Amino acid sequence: MKTDRLTNNYLTAFLLLLMTLLLISPLPAQAKGKKVKAPKMECHAYVLMDAGSGKVLFGQDENKKIYPASTAKLMNAIVCIENGDVDSKIKTSPDVIGHTTPGTYCLGLLSGVTFTFKDLLSLSLISSAADATDSLAVGVFGSKDACVEAMNAKCRELGLKKTSFDNPVGSDIGAGFNNTYSTATEMALITRYAMAMPLIRETVKKSHYETTSGQEIDANTTNWFIRGRASYSKNRYKIIGSKSGTTNAAGHVYIATATDKKGHEVICAYFGNVSQESTFASIRELLDYTFKQYDKGNLTLTGKCDDVRASDMRELFDSYAELECYPTSKDGRFYPNTAINRSQLIKMIKKADASYTGTTAFSNAALTAFADANKKGTVTAARAAELVQDLYPAHMNDGEIETVLADCRNTESLDPQEKEAYAIFVKSGILPDESCKNASQILTRKQAILLVDHLADYQVGYAARHPVGTGFGAVAAGAENLFIGNEASEAGQTACTGPVVIWNYKWQKYYKELARQYQKEEKARIAAEEAAKAKLEAEEAAKASEAEAATATTAAPPEATTAAMKEAAPEATTAAK
Repeated sequence: MKTDRLTNNYLTAFLLLLMTLLLISPLPAQAKGKKVKAPKMECHAYVLMDAGSGKVLFGQDENKKIYPASTAKLMNAIVCIENGDVDSKIKTSPDVIGHTTPGTYCLGLLSGVTFTFKDLLSLSLISSAADATDSLAVGVFGSKDACVEAMNAKCRELGLKKTSFDNPVGSDIGAGFNNTYSTATEMALITRYAMAMPLIRETVKKSHYETTSGQEIDANTTNWFIRGRASYSKNRYKIIGSKSGTTNAAGHVYIATATDKKGHEVICAYFGNVSQESTFASIRELLDYTFKQYDKGNLTLTGKCDDVRASDMRELFDSYAELECYPTSKDGRFYPNTAINRSQLIKMIKKADASYTGTTAFSNAALTAFADANKKGTVTAARAAELVQDLYPAHMNDGEIETVLADCRNTESLDPQEKEAYAIFVKSGILPDESCKNASQILTRKQAILLVDHLADYQVGYAARHPVGTGFGAVAAGAENLFIGNEASEAGQTACTGPVVIWNYKWQKYYKELARQYQKEEKARIAAEEAAKAKLEAEEAAKASEAEAATATTAAPPEATTAAMKEAAPEATTAAK
């Protein structure tokens, strides 16, 4: 179809433009500031991660295959909490207690004893007991296999492509479990998610645990930092837990989570040292180095925001986390239901807009005026609508305004201009959620993230509808459909005189990734064409060679034929006689 052809032509041209932009407008580095050198350590792999953003700060072989050992129990804990009842009780089974993985550490749980969910979880995470881990897995899922299936499903959900589990406790190739493996980076990401779950966070910080029901057990933590067997710089940061482990294949393993007094959280995932002493000493060295580099301004750390990292807004939060645009409280938490103030909202908008180009599509005067009017003041839905109208003037007729506002509340006190701005805001798709159909609704921090995300889409369409004066490319009316995911009209495509330059964070990121994929596909296509051409040339050369050989055989020189006949004649005459 002609429409499809036009779409492909414009998309190709657009992607070619973006490939050029990739050279002059790179994606943000994983950490701002100077290049931080990763210390060389004697281990299989390690990584330091900013827990707030999930970005790798530095590491050594951080994407190499490793064996997680008992740090795998963090994923077991995640899926059991998310799929089970944390207030339930679980009775141990002889089939489970009698068939824990050989060679694993067990506390000697008795079969037929009823423990609380939290008892088994605590014994699993604090003392790393395999019998408690297996009992918890079977108690929640009915079987260890079902638990493992949930663990792998969670890996897929979290986008972990190099991690696999085939048992709940972390046994690996040394015990015949060939499909439990990961990388330092992906285990740090699992820890980041786990440490955002309050029950896990509260559990792993304990130095010991006493069961509350059933069999009486008092278990000590395997975390030497918390137990006091390994020292660290407590004046600089506090280690709040996570998980240790060891197998022959994995070596000694520990994933530590540390926070400083400013609310920053760092994860150190360390795999494969020769002893527990050297493992904890190495982690201390790496954490000291990390916070020292932060103090020097060589690393950027974000608020820990553990109250949203495992919530329903995780993906949206993570998509903007690297911008460092989120307001956090002194304890480093985000508190999504807290009201956003004006200065915080403006910071989020500016960060999301100017991250790539270093310029802003907005009127800085309008943004500054909005914040300066009352920096700590809250923002109602109606006032947010006025801000958008100041930035992107639009109009709506009186009849449509009345129709839109009929579905809204508390609009009576708005003047005509405010009503128009609010009606456009409601209809445009910028609305954070349905509660904002109340003009008096005070925006929360969570709603502010949604607003910024929706505004990114609105910017693109607005630039396409208003090419004159936007400064972002000459685009005729209707062409925005080509770039915001709607079905493009043929008229809109043929009228397009130039591509929209996507300037905000969300769309720069999306189209640059699209351009990378295009480059990859183009490279593969060219390679395939060259391979096919080479194959065809080789086949033609082979055919030519065969033809030449055949010609040489059937067209032998007359002299050679005569000589051969003369040489054979005597023998033929003799035979005749």
